[in-house]
Amino acid sequence: MFCKKLISLFLAAVLTLSLCACGGEQPPASPAPPSASENPAPEAPATILLTDNVGREVELPYPVERCAVALRYTNELIRACGAIDKVVAVDLNTAQDRDYWGMFDPEQVIGKSQRELDYEQIVSLAPQVVILPSNGAWQEAEEKLAPFGIKVFVISGYDTMDFENQCANIGKMFAVEEAAQKFCSYFTEKLDYINQQLEGVEPRTYYYEGNTDYTSTLPGDYFYDMFQLAHGKNIFAGDAASVSINEVDPEEILKRKPDVIFKVITPDAARTGTGLYAPPEKEQFVESLQKLVSRPAWEEIPAVQNGDVYFMTQFSHGGACKLVGTIYAAKCLYPDLLPDLDPDEVFRTWLEDFQGFRNVDGHFYAAGELAG
Repeated sequence: MFCKKLISLFLAAVLTLSLCACGGEQPPASPAPPSASENPAPEAPATILLTDNVGREVELPYPVERCAVALRYTNELIRACGAIDKVVAVDLNTAQDRDYWGMFDPEQVIGKSQRELDYEQIVSLAPQVVILPSNGAWQEAEEKLAPFGIKVFVISGYDTMDFENQCANIGKMFAVEEAAQKFCSYFTEKLDYINQQLEGVEPRTYYYEGNTDYTSTLPGDYFYDMFQLAHGKNIFAGDAASVSINEVDPEEILKRKPDVIFKVITPDAARTGTGLYAPPEKEQFVESLQKLVSRPAWEEIPAVQNGDVYFMTQFSHGGACKLVGTIYAAKCLYPDLLPDLDPDEVFRTWLEDFQGFRNVDGHFYAAGELAG
């Protein structure tokens, strides 16, 4: 009897040890902390806050995938930065140029210009953002489009002095910052060279005339800024209060005897105040020069006497916030002081490398190339 009890106790002990050895219920082990490589990457921000050309802080969706843009110069900046595929519609002033903007249908534009907008069309296209210049109807657009959740952002593709900021904004909003910086640097390096070479140089005077006879430029106008960066001295700069840029007095031009004259030419086929990729016929430049130098007493102006009369088209000078025009003007004003500056190469680079179009001659002429 004693032996049976001893055996029973022995078997019970063995069973208990067996259950422990075979994994009876144990407290669950704490999971190992995930490694750094397993941590999920933070999500990209849904919005981005940027300051536009008129100083407004605007919260935009990020990155912008659909936008409508009214102004050819701004569309060029966006294309130069590599984001033109995000533009779903433009204004008629842009779309009219079928050679240059063939991807946009003139029948599906958002308005005639930056000042005349078709809000029903804009809403139907459902862009996230409408981009307008500071001389456009951006305030009206902001009011009318806010109920539809469409943001309005100001980029003025003609504003020479805001070039770097506008490139930065385009780079950020479309998430193309590297391409935008490459584009920006190409032109700012040219400006740095101009400033370095012309430091301390007595500025030469110029008279600028728009496509319409006796229209000019004064401080506060974006054409003025273009020539300012070229180190030119405007003949009317000291009399801004008494001069109208819409119709200057021919006698005042004679009195001020400009060293250099610049004249803008626009093809007859272009809408008023706009330019086209295809340049005007050379005969149009020749005729303009003949009319200009035959004005009463203009043979007494140093610029005419020395052949320092230069023509540029409305299309050509406006590239890169008018920095293409700045570089061209600087070379005309100081040809011997800027030996490493080649405006023709800059224009080629602008068209071929930053716009993706074949270079085209016939947008710039000097008087000597037209005479005879």
